[in-house]
Amino acid sequence: MDRKNKATGAGTDQEGKKKPGRKPMTDAEKKAAAKARAEEKSKAANLKPEVIVQFQDVEADVTALIEEAKADFHKTKKRTLVTDMKLYVKPEERAAYYVINGEHTGSVSY
Repeated sequence: MDRKNKATGAGTDQEGKKKPGRKPMTDAEKKAAAKARAEEKSKAANLKPEVIVQFQDVEADVTALIEEAKADFHKTKKRTLVTDMKLYVKPEERAAYYVINGEHTGSVSY
């Protein structure tokens, strides 16, 4: 064995042995894994994060504020659909101001 073969390990008995690692998956395992991955992707695509604003020992759940703003809006505009909404949270005033559909404004306190 020359110097080059020693460095690369060529010409040794280990060439015929299989390397340790994962066993190949069966068709049923592949289908189950694909289904699980598809469920994860669906869940990730429909992610609705929970956002909480904290300021001076007060917490405001943004999702709850959005629902309150929609309810407040629908008190005056019962049949108007909410297609666009901007919510401005002002923790120092303990209020959230909203603009719905670019023209209707209001506020909710928490």
